[in-house]
Amino acid sequence: MLTPRNMYIYLVSAISLQAFTWAIISLLRNLLIPNVFSDTTATAFQTAIILISLPVYLVHWLWAQRLANRDIEERNAVLRVSYLFGMQAGFLAPFIASAFGLINSLLFKITGHTPKGCYFGLNSSDAIIFYLIPTLILILMWYYHLRILEQDAKVEPVQGTSSTIRRLYVYGFCSIGLAMTTMAVINLLRWFMAQIGGDNLVGVISSTGITSEIARLIVGLPLWVVFWQWAQRLFIEGNEEERESGLRKFYLYAIVFIAALTAVTSATFILEGIFRRVLDIPTLGVSEGDIRIPISIIFTMAIVWAYHFQVIKSDIKLAGEAQIQAGLRRLYIYLIAAIGLSAFLVGISGILSVLIRSIDQTTFGTGLQQQLAWFTAVTIAGLPVWYLPWRQAQKTAANTGSEGTSESRSMIRKIYLYFFLFVATMTVLSSVVYITFRLINMLLGEDPPTLSDLGQPIAYSMIAAGVWYYHWSVLRTDRQRIVLEQVEKLEDYSIVLVDVGDKYFSQKVMEGLKRENLGVSLISIDFGIEGEKTRISEEQKEIIDQLNQADLIISPWEIVKAGGTSSEISNEITRAVVNSSAIKLLLPTRSERWEWVGVEKWDSEYFVRHTINAVKQFLKGEDVKLIKPLGAGAILVIIIGIILLLNLLAIPATYLFGF
Repeated sequence: MLTPRNMYIYLVSAISLQAFTWAIISLLRNLLIPNVFSDTTATAFQTAIILISLPVYLVHWLWAQRLANRDIEERNAVLRVSYLFGMQAGFLAPFIASAFGLINSLLFKITGHTPKGCYFGLNSSDAIIFYLIPTLILILMWYYHLRILEQDAKVEPVQGTSSTIRRLYVYGFCSIGLAMTTMAVINLLRWFMAQIGGDNLVGVISSTGITSEIARLIVGLPLWVVFWQWAQRLFIEGNEEERESGLRKFYLYAIVFIAALTAVTSATFILEGIFRRVLDIPTLGVSEGDIRIPISIIFTMAIVWAYHFQVIKSDIKLAGEAQIQAGLRRLYIYLIAAIGLSAFLVGISGILSVLIRSIDQTTFGTGLQQQLAWFTAVTIAGLPVWYLPWRQAQKTAANTGSEGTSESRSMIRKIYLYFFLFVATMTVLSSVVYITFRLINMLLGEDPPTLSDLGQPIAYSMIAAGVWYYHWSVLRTDRQRIVLEQVEKLEDYSIVLVDVGDKYFSQKVMEGLKRENLGVSLISIDFGIEGEKTRISEEQKEIIDQLNQADLIISPWEIVKAGGTSSEISNEITRAVVNSSAIKLLLPTRSERWEWVGVEKWDSEYFVRHTINAVKQFLKGEDVKLIKPLGAGAILVIIIGIILLLNLLAIPATYLFGF
């Protein structure tokens, strides 16, 4: 439980155990490597830490264990799980670094090379001892906390927020292992291709540096395999909560996204090098235009991308695609499309800029040729990266049914479209301002602008106008498709609103729903304070028929209670509401001697606003959920983000137009 007592216990336990562990490591280094670490003062200080921190840790940790043994729920408490996984991470991270140093030192010892980058210039033998000490101690500490977690899981399975903490731990070290493995494979491939290629390449590791990459691979690959297998077991053998986890999909899509982006960037360098050779442009360095450097990145990232993409497809087949997972998939698609389109537009604009500037110059010099090669490579690399995911998104949006509607209504899709509308608008605005400025400047007696001065912003404006028109037409098509599908779907749809009392609520909701122009049949049934018993039997029969034929019934919750809580509602009306096949949207109104747990006391305006929102969500096929206003922190973050975005856009504008 998250109490001040428990926070105190686990915080003191964490600090005292970390202090004890690193004091032991430092003391053993002093004793076993005396030629380098022979400091009496340091030895005394480390001994003092050990003598004081160990009893403090034992007292508080045994206290924590007694609490866990006394209360079973404590074993799955968020604070305890956070402590155990946090301590594991705190020991495992430096263990990875120490294991890398140890294996690196062993390889240097075997090959006879002098270790580089080791503390205090240690020789191979001392370096082995230096890294072996923390490797052994840290893995023991890690294993102890692993055993505690396993024992707790047998008594109280990890679930809820605690399972989220576990996933953060698992996928965090999956990422570290994959990053180490990928980096090692890329560098090893570079070294291998440099050996068979003949020429020396800039940026390729030396024969001694290859030892470190082998050590990195020896540590990183098992680390990734162990934690990835753990993640796979959690997904395959876990419950529905584990399979619907958004964190797993975020990890997978992030890996796929990074791999694709890196591969595309490397492909750009390859294309740029090819164009340099075709145009016979002098290279800037030894490695310029040599595909052996980027090919190692492309090959490795292609494997990483293909494997994780297959995992995503397998996950969807096994567990389906929950809403949050579909959102992450959509985010990945539009991010890739945005990067591809940005690269394509930069390339097209750059090519156009080079061609316009070449008109004012007598010769098409080397500088312009280099720029043309680069911008052409960016254009070719960016086009498929934008077109393929965008075509997939457009195909999904064009589908009939819930899938197409969900895609067209997607907030991520709208952000993507409006972002490029915004960029296009700002480009046109800045270009027109610059053109006007130069013309006014000329009228005031300054030199007239050259073709480059005016041709470039005019060309950018034309490109931006085309981008704006295309994305605006997509938005318009989405809106038309949504309206058409909604009309077809809701043509015979009936909503019945039931109210008890002074009719204020029903009147306001009806007014709001009519303003929304939802295209549905709206019926209001009001039971006034004078009592429903005054109604004639024919009128009551008509009300029951309307309730039976309704698709959605909006009502205070009291009406579903047999007999109601007031005399206005008869048993016949109650049975008609309960037995109706319509979806019931119930309002948690207050009644005498009845209370709601976890529900604040709301006024009528609040009910009206959220009832209208709930109806709109339901008609869109979305889950009915509370729409909360933005807090002060969220508003502040949005303002800061807008300011940063405007600053980023000002940088290329200043560069392009020479302000």
